[in-house]
Amino acid sequence: MTASPHLQSKIIELCEALVADGDVKNARQQAETFLADESAMSLYREMATLGRALHQKQHHGEEPEADEITRFNGLQDRCEANPVITSFLNAQEVLSGVAEAVNAFVGKSLESGRVPSPEEMVKKGGCGEGCGCH
Repeated sequence: MTASPHLQSKIIELCEALVADGDVKNARQQAETFLADESAMSLYREMATLGRALHQKQHHGEEPEADEITRFNGLQDRCEANPVITSFLNAQEVLSGVAEAVNAFVGKSLESGRVPSPEEMVKKGGCGEGCGCH
């Protein structure tokens, strides 16, 4: 099912507000800067690839070798010292936080049949609803 023309226009308004937001603009620019810096991307990709490989080893009950761990730690230190990479990671947090907030509000609205208050949207506990702890 597709959204009605009225909903589509409201979705477009929301998207216009998102792309006009200063924090979103800044985060997008930081991401673009990272994507334009081949050396930063290459370093980050190398660290992430090795991190996944080490995780897979551990998941399969294998112990990573000391030189692999040393190499990963060195790559991680270099990534943390690279301002383009750290700005990119901060940008990812901002953009995913905005996306999560939008999804949460929309989901709660569809679930409850009304617009939730900001207070309702503040996370309670750390494990989500339905766990019995709140």
